[in-house]
Amino acid sequence: MLRIISLLLLALAVSSPASTSRAQLTNSVGVVLPDDAAPLNRQVFRVMSPEPRSLDIQINLYDGESTLLPFETLLIRDELWQPIPAAATGYDVSDDAREWTFHLRPGARWSDGRPVTAHDFVYAFRRMLDPANANPYAFFYYDIKNAKAISLGEITDLEKLGVRAVNDLTLQVLLERGAPHFPHVVSFGLAYPTPRWAVEKHGRKWTEVDNIVSNSGFRMAEWATGSHMTFVPDPMYNGPHKPLLEKVIHPFRYAAAQTVLAYENNEVDVETVDINDLDRIERHPVLGGELVRSPGRTTWYLFFNVSEPPFNDIRVREAFARAMDRDAICRVVLRGAAAPAYSMMPPDFKEYNGEAMKSYQAFDPQRAKALMREAGYPNGRGFPRQEMWIRAPTPSMQMAGVAIQSMLLEHLGVKVTIRTLDRTAYMSKLYNWEMDFGFLRFVADYMDPRNMLDMTWHSQPKGAGRHDWANTEFDALVERAGAELDPGRRTSLYRQAEEILVGDYAAAFVFHPLTMQLRKSNLKGYTRYPDGTVGGLMYSRLYKSRD
Repeated sequence: MLRIISLLLLALAVSSPASTSRAQLTNSVGVVLPDDAAPLNRQVFRVMSPEPRSLDIQINLYDGESTLLPFETLLIRDELWQPIPAAATGYDVSDDAREWTFHLRPGARWSDGRPVTAHDFVYAFRRMLDPANANPYAFFYYDIKNAKAISLGEITDLEKLGVRAVNDLTLQVLLERGAPHFPHVVSFGLAYPTPRWAVEKHGRKWTEVDNIVSNSGFRMAEWATGSHMTFVPDPMYNGPHKPLLEKVIHPFRYAAAQTVLAYENNEVDVETVDINDLDRIERHPVLGGELVRSPGRTTWYLFFNVSEPPFNDIRVREAFARAMDRDAICRVVLRGAAAPAYSMMPPDFKEYNGEAMKSYQAFDPQRAKALMREAGYPNGRGFPRQEMWIRAPTPSMQMAGVAIQSMLLEHLGVKVTIRTLDRTAYMSKLYNWEMDFGFLRFVADYMDPRNMLDMTWHSQPKGAGRHDWANTEFDALVERAGAELDPGRRTSLYRQAEEILVGDYAAAFVFHPLTMQLRKSNLKGYTRYPDGTVGGLMYSRLYKSRD
């Protein structure tokens, strides 16, 4: 009888759901992983990036390259680039959108155990706008009261910046005018708090591996110069974005050296796809199924130094715009992975109005030739040889540059030499207006027209703005639009400004690319949409599945 009872108990144990269900995995910071998650030793995400010069991007955004940043801003962006709570649990805003009050998360800690407070954000904003730091992205925060005057040295007292700590957990920001887009501004990666004690002790070296103090779900564990960088979950972090992964590893490589070889060798989990590899990938039985597309939120354009000959002549600028067969570039060179651009605003934006702008910049080689004759350069005779500067181009962007080079020679008789520079050197020359002519992209910082139009094209002094083009009517319109609270009137004002930008040929807009990536099939934690595109990668939500 005892044997029968034992066998029955054993049978019950075997058939019990509790005994057959898989034990839930909990990672090193106490996060319960999804049921399909792989073991913890496989929760490692690898993605290549250029080696950053520094993670102190509040001083120079372009030093950070595309590595993970172990800092949490007041709000962060979700997969669709919409602001969601992070270091702040929420905010209040006045009816005129000029006063914003952010409520910080109680109990938040820096990686060294000190509390994260509103004072850390005040210090950060003052540091970003202090002219002594020559931050090329200071203009990004000119919505804040006195920010522009401080950045330009017209006000020397940093305490007059419209950012103050009401108490340790309450940050108040006063703006020059209403700014309904301001949540996008504080969700941008620069706007993180800064540990004053670390900066004062280590200076610009405060983000090096032995010195860094951070406040996000990840902390830096390793920076092997010339090799890689490693991030791991930070047990001090108590916020809503605790990572599922156990490690994020960035092997370093130059952007121009990008290939999919490391991906095929299973050395990385995500890789951006260059057009040169597209045919082979689409035919490949495995890679073809791992190819994904997402909105690029990007515009590639030709810029001009409009203050000096020959590009101070609007006829020359229009001729360059009319000489480019954008359809051929997108269809043949870029293999359908881009859409022709006739303005700055990408089609990913709800305010996109590219078709209405097409009449100004559509391909018209006969008109282009006539304009060059009128400007005194028939068939390109007498036109100074030009250098077209491209920033650290990938192979496909180099090909696009060559296509533009050929079209300018064929349709205008203009000879162009292609010159390239690394990212940091290029941006230094760009902001100092040291290039007469170039082929460059702008990737949206946030999903609002202010970023594509005002932030990029509003007139700024040398050293503070990308380009020397200036138009007072354009400036007035984008300033009004930025403060307009009515969505319809706001869009109308931006479209008027956009028409001035396009019709004055501040740039010749070329194309809006899609982002194409390979993502391993066992990488989970992002969304696939019905139109076949995928969401962006939020590192805190990624994990590896068993399959």
